[in-house]
Amino acid sequence: MQKRGLTEVGVCRAPVKIAFTLLLAGSMWGLSGELAAETEQGVFGNLRVGFIHAEDEAGEESDGSAIGGKLGYVSPSWKGLSAGATFYTTGELFDDENGDFFSSENGSYSILGEAYLQGELANTRLRIGRFELDTPHADTDDIRMVPNTFQGLLLSNSDIPATTLYLTHLDKWAGVDADIPESFNEINGDDGVTAVGAVYEGIAQLAVQGWYYQGSDFAKLFYLEALYESDDFSVGLQFGSQTDDTDDDSGPDGDVWGITGSYTLSDLTLIAAFNDVSGTVTNGFGGGPYFTSADDHTIDGVEDQQATALGIEYAGVEALTVGLLHVDFDEGANETDYYGVYEFNDQLAFELIYTDMHEDGDFVRLMANYGF
Repeated sequence: MQKRGLTEVGVCRAPVKIAFTLLLAGSMWGLSGELAAETEQGVFGNLRVGFIHAEDEAGEESDGSAIGGKLGYVSPSWKGLSAGATFYTTGELFDDENGDFFSSENGSYSILGEAYLQGELANTRLRIGRFELDTPHADTDDIRMVPNTFQGLLLSNSDIPATTLYLTHLDKWAGVDADIPESFNEINGDDGVTAVGAVYEGIAQLAVQGWYYQGSDFAKLFYLEALYESDDFSVGLQFGSQTDDTDDDSGPDGDVWGITGSYTLSDLTLIAAFNDVSGTVTNGFGGGPYFTSADDHTIDGVEDQQATALGIEYAGVEALTVGLLHVDFDEGANETDYYGVYEFNDQLAFELIYTDMHEDGDFVRLMANYGF
């Protein structure tokens, strides 16, 4: 099972938010914009502080604490041309036994995670270089100190009313989910991954998206999702089909479908989700789009997996949200997450979560995020 976590949709500048609130809105990556900072200019960034205490299945304990964040700049547009760059860093505070915040060698690191040129002509935009990106199977997965960022190109077009079309090719990545977070390394060897996608929002309160990913000698990934939201409830459907493209049958090969829903009564929200896998499926390059993903465990990589998620959130205290999510996995360890998010103001937020992975261990994580 792979970890999955908190991430903003498209623009990753807001205060830290917990993963499970995504169940309220499905996983409609990119609906507020496929790229971070695509409409902003000037200087932006955040400052983060994180603490984690973990105990594994053998009872071994480890601690980690870090301070870091990002600092970026997006230039004004000149004749449709602009540029941007973002510097990310994470550094040890007191402990580095737990490597969740650090490099592949459990050390502090800094990285130029974004450095791109962008051109716009009418309703078409092209970005080339390094950038943050959120799509179903390639996303920032902003769950610790430094998110995933990607190197490649992204082309988008919105000529069709209420529809945005995407074409992207990614050849390298770095960040929290990469094997070597502190440097850009190849995605899928020399071949990279190419994807096309479409997002449609032409019907009030309904959003639909579809994506196809091609990775030679890896897999072909198809993903379709629809989400309907009203003031009091939401319901979402998802379907994915993945085909192994390796010579040794080591890639994902299976189908997955899912349903999610939420209902809000005053300050209380009830959440439910279900996923069923035939064969095996992958998250891709990031946290994955699946409705039943918990803070750590997902349906990734487990044959014929079924997962059921039930949760509850309470927001009756000003600026504070507390909640519980339990995910029952048919194969492997279940997970129960207890969490609280306090948004002091529009810039500053605190997140506390206790993740009980049952026979796989547990951990406590506290994070503070100040955005500007």
